[in-house]
Amino acid sequence: MKLGLLGMAVLCAALPLAAYQAKQPKVKSKKEQEALMQVQSAAQSGNAAAELAAINNVLENFADTEFKPQLLTMAMGAAQQTNDPAQVATWAERVMDNDPNDIVARVTLAETTASQMRENDLDKAENVKKVNDLAHKALDLIKSGGSVAAGIAEDKWPDFKKELAVRAWAAIAMADAVNKQYGDEVAAYKNAIDVEPSSIVMARLSKAYVNNKQYDDAIAAADKAMAMPDATAQVKNFAQAQKDNATKLKGAK
Repeated sequence: MKLGLLGMAVLCAALPLAAYQAKQPKVKSKKEQEALMQVQSAAQSGNAAAELAAINNVLENFADTEFKPQLLTMAMGAAQQTNDPAQVATWAERVMDNDPNDIVARVTLAETTASQMRENDLDKAENVKKVNDLAHKALDLIKSGGSVAAGIAEDKWPDFKKELAVRAWAAIAMADAVNKQYGDEVAAYKNAIDVEPSSIVMARLSKAYVNNKQYDDAIAAADKAMAMPDATAQVKNFAQAQKDNATKLKGAK
């Protein structure tokens, strides 16, 4: 799965309930089974609003369902498809209420919060702290092993943890940029690259170098981003824009 260039896209795509069989939750009644089937049908149709409605139906009418962790995670993924940050944050918080150590929810809430921050927000300091607390706790949980995320096959978990770590560092970098802590922004993106190099993060590092007035480093990072095998046209355009800007600013010094 790829990170979005301009919005740092989130990962928790809705998964069919069959993917959760390893957790062995059990259906307790025919009515619950029917409600769960509605969730699965909505998820397979790609209708995020219908999926959220079906999930809410299960959670409201079957409070003791053993599928709650999986349903909450699915809802968080469905909310992301609606492009409604407030709804994503609400579901991420519900996941964390159910399991404070849920790594995916922590990273999702960190990056959602970071993506909505603006320089002149009255609550900027509060949100910078929130992003850092969420992301650093997620990184700590990743280092300590953490539990396999709901819906993720155990053999896929090591690679997924790397992607979660990259997302966590990217969220921290985004908050640093809004807070004009550009040296810290550079360091955060470099940490993300140390976990798993990608053209997207390298391009973002180039922009961070521009912010920090490290123009030669920005040009070098942009060139690296454009040369990486996973660089899309969008990434290349973004990296080229950073290189052009760095070259212009360097010449104006």
